[in-house]
Amino acid sequence: MPETPGLRLKVLASGLHQLANKCEKIAGELAADAKPPSISTAGWQSSAATARAAAAGAGKDLSSIATRINTRGAHYNAAATAFTQTEEQNTRRLRGLVR
Repeated sequence: MPETPGLRLKVLASGLHQLANKCEKIAGELAADAKPPSISTAGWQSSAATARAAAAGAGKDLSSIATRINTRGAHYNAAATAFTQTEEQNTRRLRGLVR
């Protein structure tokens, strides 16, 4: 990926954990919304069946999106943990060199 001059990203482990928590919250909200609504069929059998099928499809899409966002959140948490561990290892190594 080519580097864009002047743009830098500063990453903190706490920021990654916050981002992961936000992703998990959004994923939970989307998953809750993925449940298809109840549709009355009185007098509108074919329309209700079509609406039910559309709602089921939309529910599957929302569920898929929620899963992806939740997975991304887990990746952010893992990255933050790895980042912290790397920083701690580097700190120990540097202290060993300085002594």
